[in-house]
Amino acid sequence: MKRIYLDYASLTPIDKKVLREMKKYSTGDYTNPSALYASAVKAKKTLEDSKTRVAKVLHAHADEIIFTSGGTESNQLVLNQFKGKKIVISSIEHSSILRNVEVTHIPVDSRGLADLDLLKKSITAETSLVSVMMVNNEIGSIQPIQDIAKIVRDARKAFGTEIILHTDACQAAIHLSLYVEKLGIDVLTLDGAKIYGPRGVGALYIRRGTIACTRAGTHNIPGIIGFALALELAEKNREKETARISKLKNFFFEELKKINSGIKINGSIENSVPSIMNISIPSIDGEFFVLQLDAKGIECSTKSACLRDEDESYVLKAIGASSKTSVRFSFGRKTTKKQLKKTLKIIKKIV
Repeated sequence: MKRIYLDYASLTPIDKKVLREMKKYSTGDYTNPSALYASAVKAKKTLEDSKTRVAKVLHAHADEIIFTSGGTESNQLVLNQFKGKKIVISSIEHSSILRNVEVTHIPVDSRGLADLDLLKKSITAETSLVSVMMVNNEIGSIQPIQDIAKIVRDARKAFGTEIILHTDACQAAIHLSLYVEKLGIDVLTLDGAKIYGPRGVGALYIRRGTIACTRAGTHNIPGIIGFALALELAEKNREKETARISKLKNFFFEELKKINSGIKINGSIENSVPSIMNISIPSIDGEFFVLQLDAKGIECSTKSACLRDEDESYVLKAIGASSKTSVRFSFGRKTTKKQLKKTLKIIKKIV
């Protein structure tokens, strides 16, 4: 049975071009770039070249890029700079941020968008960090980062203090521009596993003059090379791929409503990336439904993989939706209309 993968928000398959590039650097004399001998100097140059490539996509400087082991580590490196300080975040941040700090939580509406008026009121002279993810990994909601950046800038002027704006953009890179200066952000998190790059590799953009963030450990040169190429490909294919997947998402939702008119979007079609669609289906058990689909060769999920031990999604709870009847489908480069038609036929039989 040929399986259909509809869980790209959890993990994207590695692009073949990326894999080929990584293999070139997985053998030979690529060693620890911190050493002084010739092969290490070569590795150091490769590392710096990769920083330049990533920085170009972000319209940043090479010395503003730090490579990490992924999105979670990137987020943690940022949070570690603000221990014991006042932090303001949205109530639907990634668990790597939500579970690890004492913070002020800003609620979201039914679309998954942060309450900007409350955000404005919550920032005080004691606030050191504001962290709002660009795209939510469960419902795909897109936060108005530029508007949030203006609120933070205005607060800086009003209080005469330095307030850092961080955004987790792990789910954003495929579909949204990451032009950091236009976004108005100070720190940005990326993850290779969400952009058809290698697992276990991520990056942090940290604007010059904001926070001093360093990372210990040996750099994963093949992984870093793969990450840089994956990000370049994501930027190159962004407009075309976004348009293609938008059509697929709209088709899928319209056909789902024909199967059961009670099916609803958790979040919003308009204010979300096209690759993520979280829906509520009346009278189903979400987990059992996913298992039924799996038995027929369809792979999707009920919630973020980071919440596998939780009974309920805090994201869905925050927007007033139920985890029990919800399913997340997420689309990607290999998703086709033919696959979705087959999935719809199977859903119709189950529902």
